[in-house]
Amino acid sequence: MENFTIEVSERANIGKASANRSRKQGCIPGVAYHRHDQPVPVEVPYKEFTMLAQKARRSQVFTFKSGCAALNGKAAIVKEIQQDYLSGRVTHVDFQTLKDDEQITVDVPVKVVGEAPGVKVEKGILTVVTHEVSVRCLPKNIPSIIEVDVSSLSLGESIHAEQLKLGAGVVLADNPHETIVSVVIPRAAEEEAKAAEGAGATEGGAAAAPAGGAAPAAAAKAPAAKPAK
Repeated sequence: MENFTIEVSERANIGKASANRSRKQGCIPGVAYHRHDQPVPVEVPYKEFTMLAQKARRSQVFTFKSGCAALNGKAAIVKEIQQDYLSGRVTHVDFQTLKDDEQITVDVPVKVVGEAPGVKVEKGILTVVTHEVSVRCLPKNIPSIIEVDVSSLSLGESIHAEQLKLGAGVVLADNPHETIVSVVIPRAAEEEAKAAEGAGATEGGAAAAPAGGAAPAAAAKAPAAKPAK
């Protein structure tokens, strides 16, 4: 997976005043943390971070470049971004730092490849049910994307999480039975089929009614039988 390098500085103080000061200086306040280490208050240049974030995937690994020895060269992923409700401007970012020998659970986007016969030949609709899956692996093995090959998928068939090819050193951390993609019958065709079934049932019922009522009608018109002499 491609690494993005970003300038990171340590903030001297924590709290609202420090965060606001960072924002006024064109930075985004944040924190870099790891469960075995003390959290470090940080700030990153606003323009640089937002530019990289636009190109980054959800599981993107960032490499810190910093004058702080405790941060320089560290690899991290973004765990949370806070934004202003009205403007959408990023106001805070949380980084989780990584260790080369420690596995991490991350969400990775899925990408559909190939053309499903159920769509091309059988006129079904390809439905992507799940757009990302959770996997567990070492940082060096984090995939950029997970490809889902639908080239053998027929109408009415699905691909589930357990069928995904994740690559060496990567294991599924999600429900293995979760549906990723399906080829379904188009709604219009499905409704048309149901309408045809309903019409058939109605016609069958209408045809049966005269048959059931024919005996009494015929009996009413028939001449009365004469008594035997």
